[in-house]
Amino acid sequence: MSTANEIPRLSSIAGAAKEQSQAPTGLVSNPSSNVAVFPTPNPGAGASAASTPATTITTTTAASAPSTSNKRKRLPQDRVGQLEDRIAEDPRGDIDAWLSLIAEHQKKGKFDEARTVYERFFLVFPACAEQWINYVKMELANNEFIRVEQIFSRCLIPVLNIELWTLYLNYIRRRQNLTTDTGGRARGIISQAYEFVLNNVGIDRDAGHIWQEYIQFVKSSPGNIGGSGWQDQQKMDLLRKVYQRAICIPIQTVDQIWREYDAFEMGLNKITGRKFLAEKSPLYMTARSSFIELNNITAGLIRTTIPRLPPLPGFEGYEEYTRQVELWKKWIHWEKGDPLVLAQDDASAFRNRIIYVYKQALMALRFCPEIWFEAAEFCFTNELEEQGNEFLKQGIAANPESCLLCFKYAERLEATLPAEGGTGMEGVRRRGQAVRKPYEDLLNCLYAQVAKIQQREKDELARIEEMMPTPDSSRRRPSTGGDDGDEEEDDDEDVDAVANRAAKEAQTQYVKDATRAQIQQMSKTISAVWINLMRAMRRIEGHGKVGDPTSTIGGSRQVFADARKRGKITSDVYVASALMEYHCYKDPAATRIFERGMKLFPEDEDFALEYLKHLIAINDVTNARAVFETFVGRVPAQKAKRVYQFFYEYESQYGDLGQIYKLEKRMGELYPNDPYLNRFTARYSYNTTNPSLYHPIISPAQQLRPKGLSLPPLSSAPAQQQPEPPSSQVSATSTAASSQILRQTHVPPSPKRTAHDFDASDTESAHTTHSRDPASHRPAKKLHRGDSPLKGAAGRRLDQQKQRLLSQRRGEDGRGDGGRAAGGGLNVIPDAVMFLLGIIPGASSYNAVRFRPEAIIDLLRGVTLPGQAGTLSSGTSQMGGYASGYGR
Repeated sequence: MSTANEIPRLSSIAGAAKEQSQAPTGLVSNPSSNVAVFPTPNPGAGASAASTPATTITTTTAASAPSTSNKRKRLPQDRVGQLEDRIAEDPRGDIDAWLSLIAEHQKKGKFDEARTVYERFFLVFPACAEQWINYVKMELANNEFIRVEQIFSRCLIPVLNIELWTLYLNYIRRRQNLTTDTGGRARGIISQAYEFVLNNVGIDRDAGHIWQEYIQFVKSSPGNIGGSGWQDQQKMDLLRKVYQRAICIPIQTVDQIWREYDAFEMGLNKITGRKFLAEKSPLYMTARSSFIELNNITAGLIRTTIPRLPPLPGFEGYEEYTRQVELWKKWIHWEKGDPLVLAQDDASAFRNRIIYVYKQALMALRFCPEIWFEAAEFCFTNELEEQGNEFLKQGIAANPESCLLCFKYAERLEATLPAEGGTGMEGVRRRGQAVRKPYEDLLNCLYAQVAKIQQREKDELARIEEMMPTPDSSRRRPSTGGDDGDEEEDDDEDVDAVANRAAKEAQTQYVKDATRAQIQQMSKTISAVWINLMRAMRRIEGHGKVGDPTSTIGGSRQVFADARKRGKITSDVYVASALMEYHCYKDPAATRIFERGMKLFPEDEDFALEYLKHLIAINDVTNARAVFETFVGRVPAQKAKRVYQFFYEYESQYGDLGQIYKLEKRMGELYPNDPYLNRFTARYSYNTTNPSLYHPIISPAQQLRPKGLSLPPLSSAPAQQQPEPPSSQVSATSTAASSQILRQTHVPPSPKRTAHDFDASDTESAHTTHSRDPASHRPAKKLHRGDSPLKGAAGRRLDQQKQRLLSQRRGEDGRGDGGRAAGGGLNVIPDAVMFLLGIIPGASSYNAVRFRPEAIIDLLRGVTLPGQAGTLSSGTSQMGGYASGYGR
């Protein structure tokens, strides 16, 4: 009996390599199935011809287990029943219960029950490669080869996991004995299996060992490398082809494969070897550097295929989950950056790499709708419509409560789906039904979640009642009146009963508050879904009619009626429906919807605001005032604050002054902590401009003074009454006078020296003391330099500005001495220098390396020139004195 007859589907899997490798992605081709469909080739014709029937897996979120509302108490030894209850209560979150239940059946040898649990598990987690591997190993341990091949046919294409595909290769090699393969059939099947695997997962960065095993397999084939026979040449060509494919991929063994390829080519022919190596060397270097960069980007990434539900912000595991999501996004973004330079030369390979990374991410982040959305959007952007729709379908199957994926899928159907099955109104009706189905599935899931929350509340309250029963007062022992000990015991019992009752009430209230908050959030989400469905039906079916048997088009009005019938909606649905009636159709039914909503939500501040805005928009001010007075008289003041502010703004713009004063008085009494100044200035503002808060610039010198520039108070005495300093002190005080004038003209200090001021005694001592230690004295002021004339247009502009500045200063000071101080004898800084210092940035803005002149002086001091030793010795002290005057 031949091998092909023993394993009827083995050649089917291996022989499908060519067909499957041609697909740009590994997604399922059957839209109603979630598994691979393997063609069964004719044994005599290789990988051709017919295909076997597909095995369909429908992904659901519930397991076939007892309902939580009807669960019964389990015995302590009923381990399986307890695990079943846990799975029924939380099928997607309690993965440990699934794995424990499978292990429990396997431990007891109940493999049929284990297979049943595996099938239920894969309905919820179809891409969990670890459990597919365990499933295969369980069947292999029992020598169930037919079952093994059936499992491989279901899981290989959807689950692109290296370990799973390696297990498939090992199984193929186990079943195909090369030692007894005289005709070469077994080697051909193994070769097809290798090609099948490498075409699907060969681009994975962890696929290096598969490439190396394939290279060794080719080397072990018949023929001699370097021989002259056709079989030798065929082996050489195949080996070169495998080498050249592997060195272009960023895998962990790319360096080793390149060294082997180098030895292979140089061992055949050095001339042609250098030619081949020179052609492939750039691709190898790109792959090598890309692998190093990819390792750095994905450091800390956990490539698991057991997905976990995302924790909410602030709870355990949220930071780690967020970090994993960011790492996967970095990997995807890196692939989109085209590090291998494939976008221009091989666009299909470029897209395949990105889609492959998306699939790897989705195995770990199955319950992250954002990744499903991005994968589908990438496919739509690159004209891969079928694959994008498949991503959305699988994402909705994994996350049926995801509004993001539902909205995207429904919008895609609305944009691309033609009106099939008829023309005119019949085609519109069919198209509307197709678009409405995703919304209805989402609403059914959300309403089921609400029911589950309510059932969980009942279970929690029952558990609290069971753990903390209410004490029966009729069973209390009556007091005899004469026994003090009994009275003390009764008092202790009363205290304990009160404490227990308080603890029970606190826990009960906590459960009720938590449930109320969850249901309120769910109601807002449900309302938003109804609103979006209403908008979609208006775009497709229009206005519609409700209750008209002659009309098959319900439109937006029918959606509004359905939403009210199912309940669990907020006032937002009424607001959206009313505004749609008004803005799209100018229908007076909008006001009636608002009136109906006001009766149903009499204390909803948001609804009251929208109602007031609508009445004012249609210029129905009388009813707007009535609605305002009715609402503020019904709710507490703090809850009506936004309504007061809105109506106050309206009265400020379009009302009379009497109404404004009355409203201000009421708001002042209701909100005494709000300053009247704020209300008054807001009344005279327009949009974002509040002129009451504008501060004009009257004196730039005082109001626009830079920070950090200290200005001493100017002397009130006239300039001519200031005594003239002695001539002996002129040289010592010239720097201080220049600094004083610099302050009076509000010019920032020069960036070439610090802004510290020293008195005349410090300056004089710095010039008269000559020491070799520059750190022992304060730095002296620099001497003023002469004007540095500018040439061309810049020089002319500077001269004009100098003349204007000089004429202004002469007119203000009433003197024409060209800058001489009033007391005479003091030479001030020239006007051109003052202007230049005014436009130069301050010293604080200089952040580069600072020049240290004292270091240069010390260097020059130690240089001995030939024949000038005496001159250098006599001038050292004077040079040291100058050096002490420079700062760092």
